[in-house]
Amino acid sequence: MRVVTIANQKGGCGKTTSSINLAASLAHLGKRVLLIDLDPQGHASFGLGVETKEKEKTIYHLLNNTKNIDVKKCIVNIRKHFDLMPSHVLLSTIEQAFKDKPNAVLKLSGIIEMVDPPYDYTIIDSPPNLGFLTFSALRASSRVIIPIETSCFSLVGLNKLLSMIELIKIKLNHTTLVSGLVTIYDKRIRYSQLILEEIKKCFKDNLLETIIGINISLREAASFGKPVIEYNKYCAGTKDYLRLAEEILKDNKTRDLDKFFKDAEDIISRAKSILVKFTLSSPEARYVYVVGDFNNWSLDDNSQLENDRSGQWQKSYTLKPGRYRYKFVVDGRWIHDPDNPHKEDNIFGSVDSVLNLE
Repeated sequence: MRVVTIANQKGGCGKTTSSINLAASLAHLGKRVLLIDLDPQGHASFGLGVETKEKEKTIYHLLNNTKNIDVKKCIVNIRKHFDLMPSHVLLSTIEQAFKDKPNAVLKLSGIIEMVDPPYDYTIIDSPPNLGFLTFSALRASSRVIIPIETSCFSLVGLNKLLSMIELIKIKLNHTTLVSGLVTIYDKRIRYSQLILEEIKKCFKDNLLETIIGINISLREAASFGKPVIEYNKYCAGTKDYLRLAEEILKDNKTRDLDKFFKDAEDIISRAKSILVKFTLSSPEARYVYVVGDFNNWSLDDNSQLENDRSGQWQKSYTLKPGRYRYKFVVDGRWIHDPDNPHKEDNIFGSVDSVLNLE
């Protein structure tokens, strides 16, 4: 049995969405899958239509097992080949209850080992923090998947998660595969493409090839308590998670974690400032400038673009997160960026292009 934890302390990165839909996709491909909802908020349980507040047999009751509850009675069948071990709000009290108990971090591993017959895959949806529950999940896992959205804050805090993985490796003599997963990717936005390149530099061989694109059906499916494959089997979200499941089934890539950690620290230190490249195709232009909020709308040598002799003009700026208005000046004529769909009216009766770095 392979145990995979989906972990990232940053919210809004597609962690629970990935947990639900990776599990459902593996089941669709014929694997027996158990999804453990280890988040006290119970979002994975909710996203599968399971109400947990009134349940008396959940992962919480197994971890805090004072009544010798049978593991099988804490498992809810969702679909063929797909079961859920639901969450409970009282999971939030576990860390306090276990703080003085020796080897408490091994209890989740023991629960998973007691499941008989074993599943092909156990997927753990961890909470969005780095407390006891996440530590337990990482210790129980053979693989960790880190969902990363394409925003400038996506890598901030990643070093803390990697430090925890390193601590488990050293203190508990347990090594896991570490894989990054790009989520909520909008290929139409140039900024998303820039962040994607930064993520690739960070994860290198440890980045999964599958990219989860932004897709409204993923949100709609969760609101109906279904995996996306059952809500809309033809949508892009379904296709993305099926590709991810197929990749997981055959992928065992790994590289040295120490090198990975060093590369990640370097990328994280630069993630607070983003390199933005402004480009314009204008073969007939004699000179082109880019002016905006980031350079005080100054038309000078520092704002002039370079021509690569094929009619492509370009200029790069390192910018902080924020919202910037800008325009190109082509041979004295002010124009908006034709490749940027985001625009707004200005006080001069024309429009400015808008760049949102989030």
